[in-house]
Amino acid sequence: MIRLFFARFASRLRFLAVAILGAYAAINLLLAALTPFTAGWSTFGVTALAVPPMVLAMVYAVIPIAFRFGTPR
Repeated sequence: MIRLFFARFASRLRFLAVAILGAYAAINLLLAALTPFTAGWSTFGVTALAVPPMVLAMVYAVIPIAFRFGTPR
C-alpha cells in the first residue's frame, strides 16, 4: 500500500517536473520568436498573440511528453 503511494507520488512529481520544464521552454522559445515582430507592443498585445500557439504547444507536445515520462514504470 505504501509502496503504491510512493510510486504514484513519484510519477506525479516526474509529470510535474517535465510539464514545468516543457512549459518554460515553450513559452521562452515562443516569446523569443515573436520578439522581432512585437517590438513596441503592449504586454496585452504580445500575450494575445502568444497564447494560442502556447496552448497548442501544451496540448500537443508538452503534456503528451510529460505523460510519457510521468507514468509509473
